[in-house]
Amino acid sequence: MKRDKLKSKKLFTRIATGFLLLALLSSALTGCGGEEKGAEPANSTNSTSTPADTAVTLPFKETVTFRVWDPLMSTALPIMKNYAESELNTELERRLNVRIEYIHPTEGSAKEQFNLMLTSGDIPDFIVGTFGDYPGGREKAFEDGILVDIKNEIPKYAPDLAKIYEAYPDLLMDVETEDGRQFGVPFLKGDESIYTFFGGFLRKDWLTELGLEVPETIDELYTVLKAFKEQKGATAPFTGTVGNIKGMYFTGAWGINQDYFIEDGKVVYGSIDPRFKEYTKTMVKWYKEGLLDPELATNNTKTIDAKITGNQAGATVGNTGSGLGKYLPLMKNKDPEFDLVAMPYPVLNKGDFNPFMAKDGPTVNNGAWNITTACENLPEALAFLNYGYTKEGSMLYNFGIEGVSYTMEDGYPKYTDLVTNNPNGQPIATMGQYYTRAFKDGPFVQDKRYFEQYMALPQQQESLKTWTKYAKQVTQANKNYRGTLTPDEVSQTTTKQNEINTYKDEMFLKWLMGKEDVDATWDKYVEQIKKLGIEDIIQVRQAAYDRFIEKFPQALNPQSFNISDIFEK
Repeated sequence: MKRDKLKSKKLFTRIATGFLLLALLSSALTGCGGEEKGAEPANSTNSTSTPADTAVTLPFKETVTFRVWDPLMSTALPIMKNYAESELNTELERRLNVRIEYIHPTEGSAKEQFNLMLTSGDIPDFIVGTFGDYPGGREKAFEDGILVDIKNEIPKYAPDLAKIYEAYPDLLMDVETEDGRQFGVPFLKGDESIYTFFGGFLRKDWLTELGLEVPETIDELYTVLKAFKEQKGATAPFTGTVGNIKGMYFTGAWGINQDYFIEDGKVVYGSIDPRFKEYTKTMVKWYKEGLLDPELATNNTKTIDAKITGNQAGATVGNTGSGLGKYLPLMKNKDPEFDLVAMPYPVLNKGDFNPFMAKDGPTVNNGAWNITTACENLPEALAFLNYGYTKEGSMLYNFGIEGVSYTMEDGYPKYTDLVTNNPNGQPIATMGQYYTRAFKDGPFVQDKRYFEQYMALPQQQESLKTWTKYAKQVTQANKNYRGTLTPDEVSQTTTKQNEINTYKDEMFLKWLMGKEDVDATWDKYVEQIKKLGIEDIIQVRQAAYDRFIEKFPQALNPQSFNISDIFEK
């Protein structure tokens, strides 16, 4: 479709009034982070193969320009202000005869800048990210004339991606709407071993000094935090944010999360479940006794970092890359005794498992590249995106340029010191974004060999084993909510849900800080959430879940994915 399609005043009004989004484009932390010279231009026969009557070959005969709305990760800033400056982009342009112009929203202003972009009609060809916060979701964005349905075009112009869908049809549960539409191409994780990268960790040196074991249960963690406070003088034994302690890492010990989940085929809202009451009482007790950071409600990354590295805190939750991978090197010379160890997702009783382990699936939607109606060259756009799903494109996106950012050693692509031990002192996450997409996200299959090198520290490697110990049981429990609300259902529920969220968050803080008693106010709390319409929302969400299962019954028995194998077939 042509750009002038978006110039109509009517469309401007529909788009502008439809937008309340807060974080359309939060970048995927794709495995923990997200970052030449060399090769000859890609051979058209091995980069994109299409039926003769629809062939679009790479490199393009004439330069094709694409404009991309894509958040710039903070880890990239030390070396570039725009992804167009990266060596990866330079090599892509050289190989494929493309020109890529990146539009990066200013951090904290994505909502305003996105709305301005839409109302101006100056919409780029690709929008990177999830439309989860767009009122009505991707379907509404399609109805509003923003997104293009590309499902029927993929076999013609993106045959390598089509081949992956054919081999792993369950991927369609994540990339296709219930009406059978596809609006973009996904960021895929090639191996199940890189799905999980988040969990809790604590000071191993303190545990050793105090003669304590890594805690597995809530009671054991209580004992450890109490010892950190009383014997190590920790002023914030467990640090983080309110969101951290309300997340599934803790609530899952009670078999719930604070949001919607599935139990025996029924939708449950965790924040009014009786188990949430018991969880809350435990957190209140810990807060009152000084085991939780008194600044949970105001903490940010800098204050948390300062407490971890300043011996004020002994435990937190975070990523193995930006957590363990940040603190351990930072403290290596400052405090040689400093050490961290991952702790399992806590449970109430030994032998249980937390059914809400934080893990990605094979697709990460906030790394998807969505195609807009502004794209004038749809066949070329799909051919360009398809490159990431070819063997050659996968190697470039994961490892960069052979001889520059990696070398082959016994068939294994090993990053060079430019990436892993940069002479200018730049961290691997920064250099990885300069040469690759693997340290960010994008339209390609992420290789586990990137992850193995990014998570090079022994503590990081051990953390992945610790956090994924019960991964199979979590998958089989299958308690995560699945389902997409229609635009009408979103309209029915959004106001109610916003009011519920505001009230429940206010009450949780009052309980946590001792301003209200949990037992005395619990029934009133549940009743108020019901008055605000939670039962209506559950009914709508149950219908959406039932529709999803009817269309994708295989979701009840999830498929195993090792997508990287497709390159060996």
